[in-house]
Amino acid sequence: MNFCPEKSGRWKTCALMSLRIMKLIVLILTTIGIVQASATSYAQKVTLNMEKTPLSQVFKEIRKQTGYDFFYTDDILNTSKPVTIHVKDLDLPAVLSKCLANQPLTYSIENSIILIHAKPVTREPAPPGIVTGTVTDEHNNSLAGVTVKVKGELQRMTLTNEKGTFSLIVPDGKAILQFSYVGFVSREIAVARITEPLKVVLRVDIGDLDQVQVIAYGSTTKRFNTGDVTTITAKDIAKNPVNNVLEALQGKVPGLFIQQVTGQPGGAFSLRLRNAANFSSTAPPPLIVVDGVTYPGAKLPMETNTLYGTGNFLQGGNGLNFLNPNDIESISVLKDADATSLYGAEGAYGVVLITTKKAKPGPATLNVNVYDGVSMLGQHVKPMNTAQYLTLRREALKNDGSTVGAGDPDLNGTYPLDRDNDYQKEMLGSLAQTANLNVTYGGGTQTTSYMVSGSLRKTGNIQVHKGSMVDGSMHFSINTNTKDNKFSYAISGTYLSSVNDMVPIDFSSVAVFTPPNAPPPFLPDGTVNWENPNSAVAADINRTYRNVTNNLLANTNLIYRPFKHVALRMNLGYSNINGQQLMGYPTTAMPPNKVDAAASTYSSFHHFQTRNVTLEPYAEYNNSFWQKGEFSFKIGGKLDNNLSTVDEISGQGFPSDALLSNPSVATSVSTVYRQTPYRDIGMYAIMKYIWDQKYIINLNGRRDGSTRFGPGKKFGTFGSVAAAWIFSEEPFIKYNLPFLSYGKMRASTGIIGGDAVGDFAYLSKYVAGSGTYAGKTTLNPGSLANPALSWEHNRNTEVGLELGFFKDRVHVEGNYYRNIASNQLMNIPLSTVTGFGGYPVNTDAVIRTSGWEMSVSTNNIRKKNFNWTTRFNISIPTSKLVKLPTYRNLGINYVLDKPVTGIRLFNYAGVNPETGYFSYVNAKGEKADYQAMELTDADKTQFVDLAPKYYGGIENTFTYKHLSLDFSFVFTKRTAMNGLAQNGFAVGYYGLNGPTYWLDRWQKPGDITEVPRMSASIMNLINFSQLYVNSSGAYSDATYARLQNVSIRYNFTGAVISKLHVKDLSVYVQGQNLFTISNLGGLDPENLSLSVIPPMRVITGGLNVSF
Repeated sequence: MNFCPEKSGRWKTCALMSLRIMKLIVLILTTIGIVQASATSYAQKVTLNMEKTPLSQVFKEIRKQTGYDFFYTDDILNTSKPVTIHVKDLDLPAVLSKCLANQPLTYSIENSIILIHAKPVTREPAPPGIVTGTVTDEHNNSLAGVTVKVKGELQRMTLTNEKGTFSLIVPDGKAILQFSYVGFVSREIAVARITEPLKVVLRVDIGDLDQVQVIAYGSTTKRFNTGDVTTITAKDIAKNPVNNVLEALQGKVPGLFIQQVTGQPGGAFSLRLRNAANFSSTAPPPLIVVDGVTYPGAKLPMETNTLYGTGNFLQGGNGLNFLNPNDIESISVLKDADATSLYGAEGAYGVVLITTKKAKPGPATLNVNVYDGVSMLGQHVKPMNTAQYLTLRREALKNDGSTVGAGDPDLNGTYPLDRDNDYQKEMLGSLAQTANLNVTYGGGTQTTSYMVSGSLRKTGNIQVHKGSMVDGSMHFSINTNTKDNKFSYAISGTYLSSVNDMVPIDFSSVAVFTPPNAPPPFLPDGTVNWENPNSAVAADINRTYRNVTNNLLANTNLIYRPFKHVALRMNLGYSNINGQQLMGYPTTAMPPNKVDAAASTYSSFHHFQTRNVTLEPYAEYNNSFWQKGEFSFKIGGKLDNNLSTVDEISGQGFPSDALLSNPSVATSVSTVYRQTPYRDIGMYAIMKYIWDQKYIINLNGRRDGSTRFGPGKKFGTFGSVAAAWIFSEEPFIKYNLPFLSYGKMRASTGIIGGDAVGDFAYLSKYVAGSGTYAGKTTLNPGSLANPALSWEHNRNTEVGLELGFFKDRVHVEGNYYRNIASNQLMNIPLSTVTGFGGYPVNTDAVIRTSGWEMSVSTNNIRKKNFNWTTRFNISIPTSKLVKLPTYRNLGINYVLDKPVTGIRLFNYAGVNPETGYFSYVNAKGEKADYQAMELTDADKTQFVDLAPKYYGGIENTFTYKHLSLDFSFVFTKRTAMNGLAQNGFAVGYYGLNGPTYWLDRWQKPGDITEVPRMSASIMNLINFSQLYVNSSGAYSDATYARLQNVSIRYNFTGAVISKLHVKDLSVYVQGQNLFTISNLGGLDPENLSLSVIPPMRVITGGLNVSF
């Protein structure tokens, strides 16, 4: 795989990027080398040559060789017999077993202490204070890394070793041991019932009820969670060959709507949780938190210059493009007030918690995962060929009473009438490489563990220019704790560097609308065809672009447990995404005969940075009461300090193309600088109580402060209350409904504050002017101040029902939510005479959003060699403007009792069968063609909601022995602007090709069709651009279903594994965006644009091996 092709600029950057990563590797491996010295655990080797030696002397020799201390009493050792043993380089556990063979003694290892105690007599209580045992699955396979802890105590816990054994000191015979492991049902065993070494069997959790869910400032399980949280694991993510983890979430999380805005590598995504509850044209996305650090999950402040047609081809990008999906352990989406209220204003629109992979104890393991494949255009528009196109063009001139003239090169012979180019294939038809290499190494003991991983990733370009996006990343994690578990320390970090040198042009509209007999973009020798200098789009490949973006994430977690039930914690996090973009317009992108081409050359150097520091100290108390009650209390604070910086220098008129990288030498130079700080501070408290494993109550409270409000308005107090009842634990339910294995009802309500308003909107702002006065730059008023701005209020209420049937082989969950948003922040329009476009206010308008969400998971077949599981979810959101102030003009599209996500439109009456023209109905109910009617905003009587009506996904997993097949569909019901309206010109106009369904146009009186008569007149163009695109006829049903992902994997076992001397080996084939069902005539139903590249179709094959 060619990740760093030798190009002068890119090779230098790749080398620099590799050097940075190598430095980080050296630092991490040095640390790991130190850690490894204390992480030998059970891999210690012992050599003994002893004849009839007292056991105490044998123990001294073992201690000398291993450093392990022995703990025993003289009374216990007096019962032993002398030992004869001859071993060489044998593992410590095996040596101990030989020493104690035929002895009335046994041993256990806790941290670096070997406990020697008498063998328990069958059916007699175990030695006081010590519990030992083995944990396996249902097939008698040892489970390493199982958490074993004393219920209600923070310090008494351990993990099973690689053989599944454990040893734990317990306080008394009343203690209860809890066994938990990801993917298995947790168990509890009372110490009083233990009469011999435990043999604990954990069964696979097919219902995910005991799946660990990361929530605000802690974790819980789905069983005992009072909030609405959906968790996606690394196993789910790994099935998708994606660069941005949001693609892997599509269709898997109820209530989370994800739209890929552009298929360009590094492009933008739209992310919305449930429906819009504010007046913003683009609803604020959920808060993204990575390892406790606030992270920019929305658009980045990238270059958006449209000069010379460069445009914002990445549509603003997305912060998660720079977080490697391979480094993610789980993603939890928090939706209701109980789950989100503790994040204050930042979490007012939902929270997405991303947890990266962390170090785990166990033998040192090296894992290598590599795949390679291709990406291609996911959705094709079928354009007309030359014969079809020319037929419509001639018909347009005939309908207009015109003849072919000099302005019709496609018809007058300038363009050959028999030439038939496929511009879509020329401009967007390339196959692009997509490749990834990920290497992970980790292991450790119960006290110290480590993990480090590195990744290289390349994504090619399907467009005519062969640039690419290359990423290199590094991730590490180190966890350590004292032997008594009183102090724990964890540190993790991620660094990614990305280089993108694709031409900053989206050729989609050129590929779709260029006439098929227009000049081909390139000559046979591959050079640019300048036959038509004004439309030589191929010359755009000579534009220069380079985007180097770096992302650094770091997190430190400290825990001190001074008392039995108390823990003090401190989280400190840092994130920094910064990018440098160089964009140039050289003379080689201009016609060869252009006069004074150098004067038109242009370049800009754009730098952006988004930095965030997060500080979270908090304390927690956990205790059990009367063996039935579990109480927890947390109190803490959070400080988020965010700084966004943009600076740019651009120039026009360069003496040479070679100097485009230095804008300062241009004839005219302009600069931009913008720095925006934002700080959010909060104090919170959480109280949770569980009684008898079935009654749960949770209370949250937070005092929140934001710098987006002025003095006296900065702080607000918010909170939530939630309760749950696991009614399936009631005896009368268990007796009367034996098929019901799980049932829970829950409800939550709370008020969350929002600060979705521009930074410093409470102050008057000025912007630098273009002129000077007295030698100084002038300032122009930018916005009006409103010091009275204050918090939005979002009252969120939700009820949910969860049911498990037939030992949780069927799990159903349904939720209904209702949110009332008041005191809304928005910009109200002002008269142009004021000199300002709008004014920020808190309006007393009220928005109500509500909806139903349902998810179903089933284990359809569960046999020894064959399994089939299904997961399905659907979301049905609605919104309504229930209160609209009459004294303020909020905008024409805000209508009482209508969604705020809609638009008012002219009443389209279809194509008149007699004339072939578009016809409309005005507010008076009068119907006429566009020429005979003058329409105003008052005639916009139709309302179309652009938000999805429903959306969801379905996923099936089949497993036969060692072969697995996963495939998932996503679906959406919505309305969107159709392809006819998106072309920008009236059909029949010069230079405008289109999809083949345009052939079904009106041709004679009596024709019934939705495509009007062909016309190239200016009046028809005005009608199209001013009336039709603003009418209900421009919007169509955009419902679709898509095969989003297919993954086929084979896991090798037995002889193959042994012969190759590896631990695990699997091969796989994966596909993304494989086919789509819709009626949009080639328009991609996800990004819904003919002028933006749609999501890519990706097919890869890979290998995963562990040593």
